[in-house]
Amino acid sequence: MMSSQSLVREHLYSYRYHIGIAAAVSLICRHFYNRVFRAPKELQHIPAIPFWRQALSLVQKEPITLKTKRLVFPLISNANGIYVNRLPMDWTVYVTNPVYAKTILFKPEFNDKVHSFLDGLGEDHSMIIFVGKDNVATVNGQQWKNQRKIMNPVFHRSMPVALFGHLMPKVFRIIDEAESKDDHVVIVKLTQRLTLEALGKAIFGFEFGGLDQDNSVWVKDYNQLIESLLDPFSMFPRVSRVLRWISPSRREKHNAAYKLSALLGEMAEQRKCALLENKEQQLHGNVPDSEKDLLTLMLEAEMGGDGASLSKEELRHNLGIFFVAGHDTTSNSIAFTMYSLAVHKDIQTKARDEVLRILGDKPADVYPTLEDCKQFSYIDMIIKEGLRMYPPANDLLARRVAADVNLGGVMIPQGSMITVDIHALHHNPEVWKNPDQFIPERFADGGEHSKQDGVAWLPFSGGSRQCIGINFSMMEQRIALAMLLRKYDWELPLGSIHQNGVVFDQPVNMAPLSLKIKFNKRY
Repeated sequence: MMSSQSLVREHLYSYRYHIGIAAAVSLICRHFYNRVFRAPKELQHIPAIPFWRQALSLVQKEPITLKTKRLVFPLISNANGIYVNRLPMDWTVYVTNPVYAKTILFKPEFNDKVHSFLDGLGEDHSMIIFVGKDNVATVNGQQWKNQRKIMNPVFHRSMPVALFGHLMPKVFRIIDEAESKDDHVVIVKLTQRLTLEALGKAIFGFEFGGLDQDNSVWVKDYNQLIESLLDPFSMFPRVSRVLRWISPSRREKHNAAYKLSALLGEMAEQRKCALLENKEQQLHGNVPDSEKDLLTLMLEAEMGGDGASLSKEELRHNLGIFFVAGHDTTSNSIAFTMYSLAVHKDIQTKARDEVLRILGDKPADVYPTLEDCKQFSYIDMIIKEGLRMYPPANDLLARRVAADVNLGGVMIPQGSMITVDIHALHHNPEVWKNPDQFIPERFADGGEHSKQDGVAWLPFSGGSRQCIGINFSMMEQRIALAMLLRKYDWELPLGSIHQNGVVFDQPVNMAPLSLKIKFNKRY
């Protein structure tokens, strides 16, 4: 008779296959859990946001300010303003300390950006189709230097003040039509139409018709592209492909990227042919450089014979990144600034007084000149404070740590991904006094901003890889606000849900469609 131990061994042996499968599954699950839910061993000395908490926050569309206060601020006091987070793709070190932010942005060893996020999207993602991975915002090394060699002087030469100003009467018409029907203005829709038209004309001399008709085919295509980029499922390429196969509306939104990318390529080729056929007239015509579109200036720079050039793909993708980076960022910034002036009427009055002092109070539209814009010191403070409270990007594209680095006693190992949490930096109570209050005087000469150590204000990044369109965006905002302040005063409608703060409907700083403004004409 077999012993009980022998029976057990024989029983286990008969199930060896199933036991092996279970052990393998267990090991795979453990590996998956450790990879997804636990920071790598080399980063476990830094406080980390649990992955499930961050993911749940995104699913629930928790406003970024609330999420930052709930998940980030409790951690950063334990590690000198540094924490670890897995989203969007990989475990990354985030910095919220202005001194360490300056180190990351200004030291050359942190200059190269990581492409793992872009690589993870797949080649058929709308973002990759439209802006590629070879644009000036993402490339590294010599390729980046070659592109900046062309683009730095282009953006220095381009400042289309007259172009921006002459779009504003169309904005006034839209406002007046809405108010005549007692239908207050959805402010972000208005600013999106303005910036779409401004960028179309300023980047490649093309009229989208966004201010003439709300249902323009190009406006529709661009809106579909943006919806495709913001789709949370687009982060998962395989899932996104299945959903596009099932849903015609998703396919249509995705195809908008191809249509707009083809438009950019066609315009670039047509402009290049026109310049080559009539080079002297185009290069030395009567149009001042400041009012030429960026496409013309870039092609002229290539034809100047300094050896720098862009491939067709690089040119098309850079036009795309200028467009994406300059549209929603500027439109939301103007919308948030107008909201802040609506709820702080004393600041609005002070800003209007400055505009009237410089442009006069004659009851007629006045177009600011470049010299006028240089005098808008208080308008600049307002814009900067708006960008502090509502930064266009939550964080920067991560960089790779080239060698072990010690940031305030926290060791960041070589090979780690590191970035700056812009929103947390801008709202950090250890950096800014009363960070949730709108106080433009922070940016006055000798004000709070000028006394900061490191870099505490980063809506356009900083260092050698600072956003190349910073002056472009600031000028567009100055002109829009100055002309609106002369033409109207404004306030929130009675019963607005935003009286005590913006009620967001997205986990990023995007002005909600529920945000309306009531305009009152001054002339």
